[in-house]
Amino acid sequence: MSVITKMRKQNAVWWQRSATPDRFGKFSFAAPVEVDCRWDDTIEEFVDAKGETRAGRATVYVDRIMAPGDRLQRGAIDSDTPDDPLTVTTAYEIRRFDQNPNFKATETLLTAFL
Repeated sequence: MSVITKMRKQNAVWWQRSATPDRFGKFSFAAPVEVDCRWDDTIEEFVDAKGETRAGRATVYVDRIMAPGDRLQRGAIDSDTPDDPLTVTTAYEIRRFDQNPNFKATETLLTAFL
């Protein structure tokens, strides 16, 4: 088991955003999925996809590919987890997503910046 896999001991709830908005410009979200992660509450600056400097509230190392616009919430899915993450104040938008392979390119570190 690699270091990247070993460090993901926490859980998060992930809502994947649709690729295109509806005719009113609103995006929908897929049903919530529980993912393995390492959630670091760190306030640090990063450059978003538009080249603008942003302040992030957390860096989350996840077990699957995600995209800017998706939402993440720390913790496990329970009976109160809604289908719409916009109704949850602790479901944060992914503002940047990076993929960095290890030296042998056998595994990739997947990082979401919230």
